[in-house]
Amino acid sequence: MEDNYILYVFFTHRLNLNKVYDRIINMMKNHNSDNFVIVQGGFKNNSYNKDKKILNINCNDKYEGLPEKVFKTYKYLIESSDFNQYTHFFKLDEDMIINKLIISNVYNNIKYGGLVNNSYDCDRKWHFGKCSPDHYYNTIEYKGKCVPWCLGGYGYIISRYAIELIQNDTKYFDHIYEDLYIAILLFEKNIKPVNINIKEFAISPEHH
Repeated sequence: MEDNYILYVFFTHRLNLNKVYDRIINMMKNHNSDNFVIVQGGFKNNSYNKDKKILNINCNDKYEGLPEKVFKTYKYLIESSDFNQYTHFFKLDEDMIINKLIISNVYNNIKYGGLVNNSYDCDRKWHFGKCSPDHYYNTIEYKGKCVPWCLGGYGYIISRYAIELIQNDTKYFDHIYEDLYIAILLFEKNIKPVNINIKEFAISPEHH
């Protein structure tokens, strides 16, 4: 049965949209779900194409722009009347496969949950070689804090309530790991990640 209170949010980028668009559309159609959006960056203004289910975000659309893209997407989703019905958002990479639709009794009481890395340390060089060659983070280690976070490559759930608590932050340019950045903001609001069996609902071909 379709659950109309959680939105599946697929992140891609402009250069890859045409490669993944039909697959995502057909996959969600096969699940009889209209509760999804596909996000790309690199635009001067935010806009939403309701017919095509595409959300365009004003942000750097490259690897180093992911913290900005993810944060601005969440902010748009909770502020836009197009998405008022949703209490939760399922953050997904463009290649992820939905096994089955998640139901409300799984996420109802979850503010932030997924496959959790409980370490207070992290690989501070993970981004090396992934950033634009001229970006300062391409050869500089991440020097910020690390807190337990949901591993974004597996997908995670975040609530509207949680996003509302952090929506006024503007420090996304100080970060390079988008999922850790969100976790840090939530940690500062006393929200810690909760482990849920996320693979029951979605899998990543890259991390499966």
